[in-house]
Amino acid sequence: MFIVRPVRTADLPAIERMAVASGIGVTSLPNNRDKLFERIQQSSSSFEFEATAETGSEYYMFVLESAGEVVGTASISACAGFDEPFYSYRSETFVHASRTLKVNNRVHVLNICHDLTGMVQLCGFYADNVLEPLAAELLSRARLLFIATARQRFGRRIIAEMQGIHDDAGQSPFWNAIGRRFFNMDFLQVEQAFVGHSKTFIAELMPSYPIYVPLLPDDAQNAIGQIHANFERPCQLLTTEGFEADNYIDIFDGGAVLTAELDRLQTLERNRCYPVEVAASLPAQASMHLVCNQQVGDFVAAAIRVAIVDGVAFINPDAAQALGVSSGDTVRVVGLQQG
Repeated sequence: MFIVRPVRTADLPAIERMAVASGIGVTSLPNNRDKLFERIQQSSSSFEFEATAETGSEYYMFVLESAGEVVGTASISACAGFDEPFYSYRSETFVHASRTLKVNNRVHVLNICHDLTGMVQLCGFYADNVLEPLAAELLSRARLLFIATARQRFGRRIIAEMQGIHDDAGQSPFWNAIGRRFFNMDFLQVEQAFVGHSKTFIAELMPSYPIYVPLLPDDAQNAIGQIHANFERPCQLLTTEGFEADNYIDIFDGGAVLTAELDRLQTLERNRCYPVEVAASLPAQASMHLVCNQQVGDFVAAAIRVAIVDGVAFINPDAAQALGVSSGDTVRVVGLQQG
């Protein structure tokens, strides 16, 4: 059985392994032991935090566990850019017109902005490639079940950055066309700087004026809003959930930034709470669902067989033990995306 739970300090070696395996571009899962340890500690503090009406620096890291082994991780930042602006490029159209010459041209431009600062952010997603699709769906959507369980901790809008196009050597056509000219650094180098230093260096070095897209090399133009092959499955899960590729792209590699109204996402709209009945034999109508308990610090979500009968969720003893619930407790249930 796969379960999703909050990360623990003992998970650090597994998180380190996944940080290495995730490769270039996943800045929210840095290949840096000290930074990963800080993230784990920050996450532990966030789960223990007494919720108020104000959200802030809370960071929630989850792991996907199978038979006691950590095989995936994913996180939520309660407020993107809490300490300093969260930068991205806004994709816009400028009109250049002349009545005298009878010319009217619409030109694609990119403007650096921090419009997305303060939004909830899904980040740090990594799952071993050998995992079945159900496990990846559980890992991605368990974060949304947690948000539904602790709704007062999160704001109204939510974003998710998708990794953009780059090769195995760390060459990003988008970065090489823009960022490299102002930083004089390779994509891999700037990724490490992004992890280890304040993000204000973006505003200090990147141009504040519009970038005219037609002036960029073809490979850079073609990379705008594209998604790395490794992120196709996570992106599919999020778009099925209700996320959309809006008018924003990542400032480093040009990857798509997905946005959504949090309460209009499938998991938020369709989940329901039911009292539990633990039964050794489930009713015939039992089927696979995503289920979580109603805890915060001891949050657990799992993909299990459930039968909803007369407003009661029937689950088997193994599932009850994994979720930490007993008959009479309440669980939150939502159907699978493909069924």
